[in-house]
Amino acid sequence: MKRLRFAFITTMEYSAPVYAHQLALRCLPLADNSQHFENLTVKIKPGMLPAPQKDGFGNTVYWCSINTPHTVLHYGSRGVIRVEEPGLAAPGPNPCLRFAGLRTVPGPVLSNIFRAMPRKLTLDAAAALSSAVHSLLKYAPGATSTCTAAEEALAKGEGVCQDYAQVFVALARLAGWHARYVMGLTIGEGTTHAWAEVYYNGAWYGFDPTRNCRTDAGYLRFATGRDSADCPVEQGCFIGPAEQKQSVFMRVKEI
Repeated sequence: MKRLRFAFITTMEYSAPVYAHQLALRCLPLADNSQHFENLTVKIKPGMLPAPQKDGFGNTVYWCSINTPHTVLHYGSRGVIRVEEPGLAAPGPNPCLRFAGLRTVPGPVLSNIFRAMPRKLTLDAAAALSSAVHSLLKYAPGATSTCTAAEEALAKGEGVCQDYAQVFVALARLAGWHARYVMGLTIGEGTTHAWAEVYYNGAWYGFDPTRNCRTDAGYLRFATGRDSADCPVEQGCFIGPAEQKQSVFMRVKEI
């Protein structure tokens, strides 16, 4: 178990006033049997913080509506949370995690790689898959976008953590495993990170193919789903002829 102090703060600046701003924010760590808050602060400015809701994957979502004109938006959370090591008993997985999401639909490239991988799920098999994905992709910031699918990233042979995690999840599902994409923070990294988890013997176990390692209590989960399309930090729209610029402050430290 680790006690983590975290901060997850985003500032959006607009070149002209915007209004009728509708937002769905996933800026809060998950609270479940392996993540327990000791203290927590959540803020959005301007506007009032609405009551949190849950999406279909159990992620906390704030549906915000800001009607007054504004040129700056701040939102985020900070606090202290206890994170248990992987392997705790957990409720059965969402059945849809056996099926492809928007960005994990298999094509010929994924299907060809799948022919050489084991079908039976064990932790060793999942670790071997993570190592294989690590070797198949070259880490290359800017080579892909937030909308890139696993098939496309694998065909290019390069990408970032989102792509590594989505390729892992897509291949795991081809084998019939319950697998999910995870968005969160890790100790020592100043931006969001992505990894994957598989459901094995009644518990979730995490694998980070970007770093070629198993996850531990230093990985703080904010959202899970079929792929990155289910786990955006922010979704929304506004009215106004403005360009936007984003800055973030994200940190996790063991205490």
